Amino acid sequence: MPPLGVALIGHAFMGRVHSHAWRTVGRVFPDLPAVQPVVVAGIQPDRAAGAAQRFGWPESTDGWKAAVLRDDVRIVDICTPGDSHAEIAVAALEAGKHVLCEKPLATTVAEAEAMADAARRARARGVRSMVGFTYRRVPALSPRPRPSTPPSARAIDPCPCFPCKRAEPT
Repeated sequence: MPPLGVALIGHAFMGRVHSHAWRTVGRVFPDLPAVQPVVVAGIQPDRAAGAAQRFGWPESTDGWKAAVLRDDVRIVDICTPGDSHAEIAVAALEAGKHVLCEKPLATTVAEAEAMADAARRARARGVRSMVGFTYRRVPALSPRPRPSTPPSARAIDPCPCFPCKRAEPT
């Protein structure tokens, strides 16, 4: 089976993180089908090209629609701001592409319902979709209090940063 081509839509912080994940997924999960970064899409052509070069993607474009419709793209990874997730995800699913979408999935109930309907229709055709959940609340990855901190002073910090200076008791 040839590698599954990936289009990365959005290239800011989450795009950088997902780029690293696409480059290393085969080493972590060797039994999965191979993936191949194909194109990075962004709003500004020069920034998308710079991201493609920095993150190891062979091409870039300033239009997500063109990236979604490419024949060599089988997976669309949506890392844009949340207000654009629904439109991109529905279009990708309708085009028969597997979709990985970052959170939040949608900004309205209507968008969420449209995404769920598109995912159900796509699933009937063998197309998969998923949300990019992280291990943010896994204890092994959470900030730890200093051992000298008494248990009564230890609190769970809602900050997802690691390491996080705010999580350290004062």
